[in-house]
Amino acid sequence: MTKVFARRWTTILLTLVPCTSLAGFSNYNSILVGHRAAGMGGAYTALSQDTAASSYYNPANLTLMNGNTLSASVTLFNKYDTVFGKENEFDQAPLRVNRGTITPIPSSGGTVYTFGNFAFGISIIYPDLDQFNGEIRSTSTTSSYLNLKDSSLWIGGSLSLRGNQHNSFGLTMYYTSRDFSRSVTDKTESGGVTTITNEEKTFSQNSLVYILGWTRKLKGHWKLGISYRPISLPISGEGALFTSTISTSGTNNSQSYDLQANTLIPERFAVGIGFEKSGHSTFAFDLHYYGKAEYRDLKDEVAGDFIRHEPIVNGSIGYEYWLRHWVSLRVGAFTNFSSHAQIDDNPTIRQPDHIDMWGFSTNLGIYTTKQSSVTLGGYYSGGKGWSVQQVGQSLEKIQKSNQIFSFLVGTSYQF
Repeated sequence: MTKVFARRWTTILLTLVPCTSLAGFSNYNSILVGHRAAGMGGAYTALSQDTAASSYYNPANLTLMNGNTLSASVTLFNKYDTVFGKENEFDQAPLRVNRGTITPIPSSGGTVYTFGNFAFGISIIYPDLDQFNGEIRSTSTTSSYLNLKDSSLWIGGSLSLRGNQHNSFGLTMYYTSRDFSRSVTDKTESGGVTTITNEEKTFSQNSLVYILGWTRKLKGHWKLGISYRPISLPISGEGALFTSTISTSGTNNSQSYDLQANTLIPERFAVGIGFEKSGHSTFAFDLHYYGKAEYRDLKDEVAGDFIRHEPIVNGSIGYEYWLRHWVSLRVGAFTNFSSHAQIDDNPTIRQPDHIDMWGFSTNLGIYTTKQSSVTLGGYYSGGKGWSVQQVGQSLEKIQKSNQIFSFLVGTSYQF
């Protein structure tokens, strides 16, 4: 009887613990890879001269780099403004830039070496991050507190071949590492009885990601770029889950799990067109299609969250203009739609957040010498949507607003 009672309480606890924000590419464009590409809204499938961005968006462009060796590094300083249960208007976003702490992110870095018709590159990127630390809701009888961090790091090599004067081909292979940690505490008071539930969940996942690319030079200064990234190949994953409930009525229980983890990165098909006149102006437009993926992050019917990525399309547009021979201005706009399904009005199970976001970017490329440059600028992505959270031991659909302010500092060296 004791084992049956404990099992029932564990199942109930796992069902009622809040469904919190889950990253793992909930929104694909929350972090824009590269320095030049970031200023142009991530519209970079048909462009070159940005080592990490070319490896990520279309490795075929590596053979189009100027010089034998090109190295670049980018650091982001992010501020996250996340609010549950009330609205944050889009036009008020600039007024909230002074809120919260700054999170430094080593966004991307890479080196490319060209020899003849070949190019070889190594890059490290940080393409996804979600974090939150604070209250979901607090009243005289209920309170829910969340501490979340979900990040991904990709390390890879790229090889590119220029077949002739019109066509280039490329391949990038990334080894990825995703680290997830979540701590949730929920307290309710009813009829003089106080109940506290707690969940601590962590997992890490390693996978392989491949990106195939093709670029064709068109008439004039126009180029067409196409890339395809198949769904990721999991290598290994492990996780842990601890749950507990404490009540002044005397009903107390705890349970811990060590489980195998499993996550998937959806496929991506990208098409881009670009006009690039060196030293004058550049224009680019991209469309990215992301495919469907389903998985349970921990391999257990009760302990694992079921994650479903829906097929979506994101677009980006960018423009660069040379103000002087030593400085260029870049601007861009992009969509950052959620890959998760719409939230049910009366949720009975956990569902990942659904927040459709939009963004814009701008930065300056300052060329201190012919071989080196500094990039200064940033971008913003924000929107409103819905989340499923536990309030008073029951699941509720709660409005959520998410604003991300990214300040960018980059350096580039060419030899």
